Amino acid sequence: MGYGLGVDLGTTFTAAAVSGDFGTRVVPLGRDVVAPSTVFIGADGTVLTGDAAEAAGAADPLRVSRGHKRRLGDPTLLVIGGVAYSPAALLAAQLRDVVALVTALHGGPPDAVVLTCPAIWGPYRREHFDEVPRLAGLDNVHIITEPEAAATHYSTERRLGNGELVAVYDLGGGTFDTTILRAHHNGTEILGTPEGIERMGGIDFDEALLTHLDTRLDGALTTLDPTDPTTTTTLTTTRTACIKAKEDLSLEPDVTIHIPLPHTTHHITITRTEFNDMIRPSLSLTTAALQRTIHSAGLRPGDLAGVLLAGGSSRIPLVPQMVSDTFGKPVRVSLHPKFTVALGAATTARPKPAAAPVPFLPPPPPPAPGPRRRLPRWLVPALVATVLVGATALVGWSFRNDEPTAQGGTGPAEGPSAASSPAAAPREPGLVLFEDGAVAPYQSTVGSPQGDWVGTRVGVGGEVTHPTVSVTSSAAGLRATWNGSGPGQVYLQDPAGGSDLRRFLDGDGDGDGALVLDVVVRTHPTGPVSLAAHCGFPCSAEIPATSAFRRLPVDREAEVRVPLSCFTAAGLDAGKVDTPFLIATGGAFDATFTGIRWVPGAGAGAIPCEELG
Repeated sequence: MGYGLGVDLGTTFTAAAVSGDFGTRVVPLGRDVVAPSTVFIGADGTVLTGDAAEAAGAADPLRVSRGHKRRLGDPTLLVIGGVAYSPAALLAAQLRDVVALVTALHGGPPDAVVLTCPAIWGPYRREHFDEVPRLAGLDNVHIITEPEAAATHYSTERRLGNGELVAVYDLGGGTFDTTILRAHHNGTEILGTPEGIERMGGIDFDEALLTHLDTRLDGALTTLDPTDPTTTTTLTTTRTACIKAKEDLSLEPDVTIHIPLPHTTHHITITRTEFNDMIRPSLSLTTAALQRTIHSAGLRPGDLAGVLLAGGSSRIPLVPQMVSDTFGKPVRVSLHPKFTVALGAATTARPKPAAAPVPFLPPPPPPAPGPRRRLPRWLVPALVATVLVGATALVGWSFRNDEPTAQGGTGPAEGPSAASSPAAAPREPGLVLFEDGAVAPYQSTVGSPQGDWVGTRVGVGGEVTHPTVSVTSSAAGLRATWNGSGPGQVYLQDPAGGSDLRRFLDGDGDGDGALVLDVVVRTHPTGPVSLAAHCGFPCSAEIPATSAFRRLPVDREAEVRVPLSCFTAAGLDAGKVDTPFLIATGGAFDATFTGIRWVPGAGAGAIPCEELG
């Protein structure tokens, strides 16, 4: 069986995902998983895209194009290096490079490609977008709207009930879309009239921040000499700093931006409150657009099951706050808001398995008449168990990345924690702590006695080295390497304080939730390993886990499930958890952790507490 490819050609970033019998997953297109939607045209006509275009453009910024998706359909062509290009041709270059990369990674081209576009685009813009795959030399390409793709992926994470109504609030880098969808067993249906704002997204928030800096500098940026070659470099550097500051303000209360003006470098601190005040008027326009979309479908906010947030800019903390306050409905965030559209497109592109032929079986002979006899009461449970075991043997379910995939047969289980049967299947994805990076509000942190156990934060793409342990955080996971010279710990913590996580325990109180993590062990631990969860000093719970990690295979991804009841039995107060994951050892140990989450109902397939150590 082949695979399908989903591509989200965004205004600022491009994301891709693949789907097949291996499941559905994001394809890393660059150092930040997504690739910048940037095109560079060399003097010799060479066309570069993504990270390569950004690198080349740093030396020759006049040959770079960004944000050209916004110009799609504009009759005025873009002139780059003295040559005219249509936005469709630049998008086609991006798509061609994505498909080439994915083809090389998978050893062959995808069976189908699904592209996404804003729901607010009319026939004129859609007609121009239809040119993109043709210019890229592709056939067998299907186009769906971004909200449809987002809802498709969301339904794989948390099943939408038949007839359930959800609003999709999609705030990306350059556009805003809002759509009302009704879920069906075989897909979704758009209700009412999708609405959006053509020039609304992360780019505009970057510009608002840049304008604010210029005001703080008394117009020093706008008065720069446009004929000076250093002006373009200064503005590009400052704009890049604004983008990073916008992202950092989702986690930090304030950031300092360094602005390299010709004669001096200025350092300006921006608080999250200031940034929120800059973008609040624009976000008010988005909630008003969503209100009109709801009315166009003949609905009221109370008719919705919730509002699904999609798009990278929906990660800004003010967004879910304003949406929740305005509509009074649950705000549902995908596990991968930045990749939701690409993942949904990949799911749509996934090849459908051929139906297995149904063998002809002759009807059984009628039973011989005889007296009816009631089964002994003790035999009924045994028969039920036999049926359940038989059913389990017929069909297994893989829950890797929280996306269940039917698999014929059961296959060999990888240790007691392998999720290979319905008994081990989580009822919902749960609370995701780390996936392609720490998930806000949690932060990846490293501590050791040499630093008086004061934690050092590790950002995505960052590396921190302590005397006893070093950690790198990337889309590939959280890799921790203990050198065996002393104790060190790696943990995920909410710096704002504890949260009530009792909902992840069983409602009857027997604690069948589990800490679930995907692990690739590079080197087995040479000393005792412990797992812990904290509930505000001095409240904590620590449990031994040495055997759990020593049993794992080397250089192969495996899943570990630890019952949450092990932590509560050790003293954890689940009503105020600030550190839901901590791993520590004093021996040598090298492993990469990802997909770290608390999952209700996953305790049935977890390692028993007494077998962890």
